[in-house]
Order: sequence, then C-alpha cells, then structure tokens
Amino acid sequence: MQSKSIKTLSAILIVLVLSTLSCEFSFDLGGAKDPTATPEILQVTSAPLEPVTEPTQEPAEPAVVPPTSIPPTEAPAATEPTQPPVPTDEPVAESQPYYTEEFDYVPENWYYDVLVGNENKADISVADGKLIFTIEDYDTYAYVFYEDYSYTDVYIEASTVNRGSNDNMVTLVCRYSDTGFYEVNITNGGLYDIYAYVETMDIGYVRLYNGGSRNINMGLKSNTFAMTCEGNEISLYINGVLERTVEDNKYNMPEGLIGVGVSSFDATPVVVAFDYVFIDVP
Repeated sequence: MQSKSIKTLSAILIVLVLSTLSCEFSFDLGGAKDPTATPEILQVTSAPLEPVTEPTQEPAEPAVVPPTSIPPTEAPAATEPTQPPVPTDEPVAESQPYYTEEFDYVPENWYYDVLVGNENKADISVADGKLIFTIEDYDTYAYVFYEDYSYTDVYIEASTVNRGSNDNMVTLVCRYSDTGFYEVNITNGGLYDIYAYVETMDIGYVRLYNGGSRNINMGLKSNTFAMTCEGNEISLYINGVLERTVEDNKYNMPEGLIGVGVSSFDATPVVVAFDYVFIDVP
C-alpha cells in the first residue's frame, strides 16, 4: 500500500510541473505587462519503505544512527540542494540608449499602444525570440515604444517578416512626444510614405513624401527597414538601400521616443513579426 501511494504522488507532481509551462507572453495596452506564472521547483523526499531491524547486541560504543533507521512515520531530514537554485524571476532588461532588442522575453521598458482603430482586435506578443503584431480588424494602427530614452538624432533598424495578409504597413518612428513625431511607413505592396504627425492645432498626419520602391520584398517575405532622424532630415532605408531623404523646415519635432508599428487596411488578419529592433547613432 505504501509503494502504491508513492507512485501516485510522483505521477501527480509530474502533471503539475508540466501544466505550468508556457511559451508566449503578451503586452497589455498602455504599457503594463501581464504577470506570467513561473514554474515552482518542488523537492519531494519519501521515507524509507521498510523499517530497519534493531541490532541484537549492544555496541561497545554509542552507534551513529544511520539515516535509514528513521521510522517511516517521521519526516526526513532536510538536505541542502546539490545544484544552484533555478532563478524564478523574469530577466530585467538592462537600460541603455543604443542596443539591439532581440525580444527573448517581454521587455519591461517597451510599451504598447493603439493610436487608431479597435484596440480589442489588436494584440502583440513575444514568442520564439520575435515581437509579433496580430491585427484582426480594418484600419488599425498599433505601435510599441522604447520608453527609457528620448532622442534627438537617432538611427532605427528593424528586421520583419510578413505572416498574414499582404495588405499591411510596417512603421518606424522617431522623436515621439506630446508635440508629435516623424514616421516612415512601408506597405507590403511596394509603396512607402514619410510623415510628420503634428499634435498642435489638431493638424495630425502631414505627408512629407510618398513613392514606390522595387527594393521591397512583397508577399510572405522578410525585409529590413531603417530610418534616421538627423537635424531636420528624415531618411528611409529599404533592405540596405537609401530610398529617400526629406527635409522638414516647418514642424521641427525636437526630440522624443523611438518606436515600431504595424497597421492594417482592408484585409485581415495582419500578422507581422519583428526579429529585432536596433537603435544607434545616425
């Protein structure tokens, strides 16, 4: 009976440990990250199955009681772990202005927002070392911003792959603040735009330039996009090629955060994965 109980206890513990595993973590809108369960390491030590027979003769010297002589009804002696304990806290991103974010886990210093559209139909997650935007409604613009540093001149690069509808747009942002921001938009259909967004007087989006590019890999393919904000010049790079540089001598966004985003138009679902985001000096 005792052997059967120990086998049953071991089976239950295995099921409990397996049920705690998960592989995907999500951002909350507005920047708060969902708390994620961490596996709890359990150490279970069973009592000996058979009691030890008492010695027939009294020893000449006091005998040291072996561990196996503890009666089955008593709790086993605590033992020190033989291996270093496994950390259960989620890694904390080291804050620095210029680095490569590879999304091995949900970074605490990036936050998510939907500037246009239905936020209940937009989701962003981190899985398999990628930042994944999933949008299931039309005309929705979702962004993620790095909130630890404000930049004047900056270089931003991102590697992306399209996994859903071809009707979508990838966005890079610089100098995001209450005043406004600059952004470059690249569609999966081969077009691009450079915008200034002006918050004052409800001006909104102002197109500085738009065009088409043969350097964009269309369809379910990967691309590397980059932008620089340097002085009053905003430049767009597509797969290593300088596509366009424009000057803004009117709105002059001073400084702000950097970010990336994905937008949907007339077809869903839109699914775009970011392999990394690289931040550097221009």
